[in-house]
Amino acid sequence: MKILVCGKGGSGKSAISVLIAKKIVETGIVYVLDADESNRLLSKTFGVEAPDTLGNFFGGRKLLKQQIVEHEKIKLSELPEDYLKLTKEGIRFASVGKIEEFGEGCACPYGFLSKELLKRIVLDEGEHLIVDTEAGVEHLGRGIEEGIDAIVVVVDPTAESVAIAKLLNTEARRIGKPLHIVINKMTEELEPILKDMLRKEGLRPSATIPYDPIIFRSSLEGRQNEANEAIRGVETLTNLLFSQVGRFPSPS
Repeated sequence: MKILVCGKGGSGKSAISVLIAKKIVETGIVYVLDADESNRLLSKTFGVEAPDTLGNFFGGRKLLKQQIVEHEKIKLSELPEDYLKLTKEGIRFASVGKIEEFGEGCACPYGFLSKELLKRIVLDEGEHLIVDTEAGVEHLGRGIEEGIDAIVVVVDPTAESVAIAKLLNTEARRIGKPLHIVINKMTEELEPILKDMLRKEGLRPSATIPYDPIIFRSSLEGRQNEANEAIRGVETLTNLLFSQVGRFPSPS
């Protein structure tokens, strides 16, 4: 199963990606692909150093377009260890590419690489891939969703987050991809307000992640993510995802 995690900047999608990975790895093999060209510390939230990028593996910005198309199928398990870091829980972490310096150009080559990777990555039985995207909806314009099985949209208590969820839901229906809305950073006061906003847009959350100060503290300190209250909501989400496994395409 290939799961795309997306949402407004600051909604907590990276933290949710971490928690989903930690839950799924209890019963399967999990790869996490960092497809956010700006995020600097996602590897730290998994407790590992950043690996060399897949952009470099496929020849760098100038060559990756011609080199990726030469690979009909890609197995992440066959990547050299410099490009795949293993966490203490057994999660396998890889990164598409990062903007590193002034004037190097836009992130378009990495967006192209993400799309082509997801179409070509082959998962064996019991393997799962979680893709943490850049903030907003640029991934939608790039067509990255083409190669995935399910979309998870993280919604925080803001009107902008609801608007992004509405757009993504519309497009997910159009391209025939299952979408799950996760409301994050919830308090007893905010939860009914946000659920009512979503209801008015014809949207219903699949899971609720309560405000968890432990996540905020570990994120602030730039270290491996920890959680307490948030785990329950993530368990609800992963159970729902796996209940739909029979509707996902079989691994190629």
